[in-house]
Amino acid sequence: MSTSPTTAGNLRTVTIRVTIVLLVLVVAAVLVARRWNSEQQVTIGVEGERIVEIAGPPLIAAPFTPGDATSVRIAGVQPTATGYRYDLRYMAFGPGDHDIGKSLVGADGQIPATQPEFAVSVAALIPEKYSGELYVTPNSPVDLHTSYNFLMTLAWGTWALLLVPLIGYGKHWHGRTVAVTSVPSISERLRSLLQQAARSDLTPEQQADIEQLLLAFWSQRLQLSGQRLSETIQQLRCHPQAGPQWSRVERWFHSRATPTRGTAAQQLLQDLEALK
Repeated sequence: MSTSPTTAGNLRTVTIRVTIVLLVLVVAAVLVARRWNSEQQVTIGVEGERIVEIAGPPLIAAPFTPGDATSVRIAGVQPTATGYRYDLRYMAFGPGDHDIGKSLVGADGQIPATQPEFAVSVAALIPEKYSGELYVTPNSPVDLHTSYNFLMTLAWGTWALLLVPLIGYGKHWHGRTVAVTSVPSISERLRSLLQQAARSDLTPEQQADIEQLLLAFWSQRLQLSGQRLSETIQQLRCHPQAGPQWSRVERWFHSRATPTRGTAAQQLLQDLEALK
């Protein structure tokens, strides 16, 4: 069953729209996963992130010195109406609450006023009342504080979802049948030219085609294709049915005494019809 171009175009449009929707869902899921990962509790030795808007002149991060509770760096700065927005990255070396604002200074060496946004909480890796004794613990997967497993599961799931419209489109594509143009046989081509000759004059090329087609028709019918052309023509002339037809064509095209236009063609058509 063939499919119209309009149906194929509509199916292609639906496939593109489904793919776009799935890609949008993937991007949204990645952003949610990244946000979820960034909101996890920061522990000792793990870098945290904090966005803070501070009014006034630009600030810089004070160099870290041994003994400091935190190390702060400025990853990005954007100007605002009253000051600047800072992308602060911090790392604590002890558990508890810390004020990362103390690691920011201005050009004059002044520390900005304390703000709630400066307060960060860092969890300890070891329980508070741990006695220091060693004990056997079961094996556990390595925690790299990333959402790698979640993202990979999401990627493979999205890939599987994308296959659904592609498989459906592929089945529809293979199900379409292509119209095959049938090649006319030798006898059909010969009859077509003879019918045309019965109505009007033929060009020299069309006359040559009739001779070649008649020769091919009888060579195929009598199984003479493997012989020489001269021998094939000689055998056609001796054949009780092919001989008169071949002679008629020779007189038609090569004799000065040309018969009435269409008479030879009609006679050849009648002879071919009688062969059925």
